[in-house]
Amino acid sequence: MNGRPNPNRKKRHLGLLFSLLLTTAMPTIAKCSDETSKPSKVSEKLEFSDLEDKWHSLSALAEHRALVLIFVTTDCPIANSYQPLLARMHKEFQSKGFEFVLIHEGPNQSPNKLKEHSKEYSVPFSLVMDAEHTIARKVGATITPEVFVVGREGAILYQGRIDNLYQGFGKKRATVTREDLRIALSELDSGKSISIPKTDAVGCSIQLE
Repeated sequence: MNGRPNPNRKKRHLGLLFSLLLTTAMPTIAKCSDETSKPSKVSEKLEFSDLEDKWHSLSALAEHRALVLIFVTTDCPIANSYQPLLARMHKEFQSKGFEFVLIHEGPNQSPNKLKEHSKEYSVPFSLVMDAEHTIARKVGATITPEVFVVGREGAILYQGRIDNLYQGFGKKRATVTREDLRIALSELDSGKSISIPKTDAVGCSIQLE
């Protein structure tokens, strides 16, 4: 033995250390990926009033199965294009215990503007003005249109698009091949778990800053 360091032993030591670090880090990465792929719960107490001074809250859901929150803006063309479909879905699911609420985002609005928009598109359900994005932040909305189906305990049962008509902004399919919101509500109505609880919404960004 001449007391000199063994380079091969040093390489093996570094290799073992690198493997240990990878093994330790991988579960954390996988866990984060799993958590972000699923809806969660609302971050704070969810309650608000609409333009008719009707109070909406999770505690007021005794006669309803879930709140269906649809985030829109008056000037988002994709959100506006879905209004007739949303009206039909409201007619289909209102009697089954689902309370639809149209939530308008952004500061450049007024009650009169929202009522004019509602009249233009024949919106049959409650209108809410979320000028400071208070509700959007509580549930995590970032796009219009984006839908959140929220249960009595605050669990977000479904989050995402209305259907898959839009592949991207300005990119439409020839026909819809999956009606995500209708499927989610139908599954809940049948007492089933939602098969796909989270999808990517396509539309206009909500400027939260």
